[in-house]
Amino acid sequence: MSFHDEMAERDRALIALDLEYARGLMPATTDDVRLIAMHKARYETTSIPRELRHASGAWLRERSYGRVCGPLLPEGELP
Repeated sequence: MSFHDEMAERDRALIALDLEYARGLMPATTDDVRLIAMHKARYETTSIPRELRHASGAWLRERSYGRVCGPLLPEGELP
């Protein structure tokens, strides 16, 4: 699989919040942890629709989670 194909597959999984995909990447974690990680990744990924990134930001904010590298940006802003 090419790098481009891998990134397209990752984006598809993030858009769908595909836990089966995440289980393959993070087999030693729980689905709760995988879902948090997927929302954090979706928030950061500039190649997926902004509305999904904002939705993940809201999901993280509602649960008091931050970014991998610090707090979430103010509501309405994206990395």
